Amino acid sequence: MSQTNENEPDAASFEPPKDLVGDILRKERITRRITVETIARDLKLNVKYIKALETNDYDSLPADPYVRVYLKSLAKYLTLDSEKILKQFYNERGMSIEPSPRESAERIEISMKQKEESRNPLLVVAVVLIILLALFSFIAKKQGWLVAPPSITPLTEPSDTEFIETEPAEDSLLADSLIPVTPPQAVDTPDTQKTTAENIPVDTADLMHFSLTVVKDSVWIQVYSDGDSWKNVVYKNQHRDFAARDSFNVHIGDIAAVKFFFNGKMLPFKGKGVMVFKIDRKGAPLKWTLTHWNRVFKDQL
Repeated sequence: MSQTNENEPDAASFEPPKDLVGDILRKERITRRITVETIARDLKLNVKYIKALETNDYDSLPADPYVRVYLKSLAKYLTLDSEKILKQFYNERGMSIEPSPRESAERIEISMKQKEESRNPLLVVAVVLIILLALFSFIAKKQGWLVAPPSITPLTEPSDTEFIETEPAEDSLLADSLIPVTPPQAVDTPDTQKTTAENIPVDTADLMHFSLTVVKDSVWIQVYSDGDSWKNVVYKNQHRDFAARDSFNVHIGDIAAVKFFFNGKMLPFKGKGVMVFKIDRKGAPLKWTLTHWNRVFKDQL
């Protein structure tokens, strides 16, 4: 009769070990087909310390404040949650996350500024302004300065095209601030009928076309076509086509490995490594920063 060893773990309750922070960083980097040297060049970091983090070699890491900088920079570069990565890293080492002296000083300074601003005599200023306005109105009425304006009749008809001024973009990557809006023209019909969606033809003439072809190795690519996301690893000689009415936003692991085409014309790109850019209806690629990309698409990555 066989005996069961009480010290042996139950196979049904066995769970595979959870990936360490270094494993997560390494797997995400390999998935995106990015080398350690490329990340070190883009982020101005030391290759030795990046490799130490990926291999969980804690003894080779620099002082704690520098480790925080490395972890946050790597997480943002790979579009990971930097706060979650930091928390897991310190949990693995059995340490609590304490704010660095610089972060503490910044928080104290911000708190002091907020307290000083709250002490401003806003109420007194408001009361003084109201009194001055009331006094000016009284004097103006006495002196006859205030006269009702005559009615004005417009001499010309308004233009058929109006312009809506939008909020200015954060940088040159966003669309122009003036968007033409043309009101629909009335059409006389013999019978009054309601237009349904089935009677409206689909207009495809206004679509923009963007395509890419990988010419060497393989590369990780993410494309937003009018906000619809597509991302995958594309291999050599493979081709992808996209269509949109407004814009294309592209994040690529190695710009030198891909050829791009907009409406049938090849786009000239120079350089190598990671690149993020936008193409609007003008067809001119506008370069993004990774920080701006992560802020705009943080809920869709």
